[in-house]
Amino acid sequence: MTEPDEPIEVSSPVCYAQEFEDYNRPAPLPAAELAGFLNVLLESERAGARVLARWCHEAGPDAGVGADTLAAVRDDEARYCAGLTEHLTRLGAEPSHVTGRFYDKAMTIAAWPDRLRFLDKGQSWVAREIRDKLPRIEDTALKAFLQEMLERHEHNLKLCAV
Repeated sequence: MTEPDEPIEVSSPVCYAQEFEDYNRPAPLPAAELAGFLNVLLESERAGARVLARWCHEAGPDAGVGADTLAAVRDDEARYCAGLTEHLTRLGAEPSHVTGRFYDKAMTIAAWPDRLRFLDKGQSWVAREIRDKLPRIEDTALKAFLQEMLERHEHNLKLCAV
């Protein structure tokens, strides 16, 4: 074997990968997966808004939180339904018209402490799902919307804590 006339430079991209800003960044959500995620959130928010609309009218002194607090959370849920619908449409996806299973489950709960625990469970689930997917969302406007939605759900968890 003969020696080459000029030395060959060898580099391994893997060795340099950590020097690049996006090295540890998770892969973006594919469009279909993103639309599916947003529709699941939409269905959940719709269920929450419907549940809270009913519970606002039923809230008495034994509720643990006032009807005004429940109405504020209901209004947040409704606002996020509208926002999710707008983002889905803007991204070229069809918004779901389904109401999530949370509604049917919530309507079977009679005692207020149990209702509030169930509401907390739903709010926590939404917050966890957003927190999990947020790093994989590239659309700046959607990311800002979901960040605000996450923060509001965390705030509402504190408002309705049992």
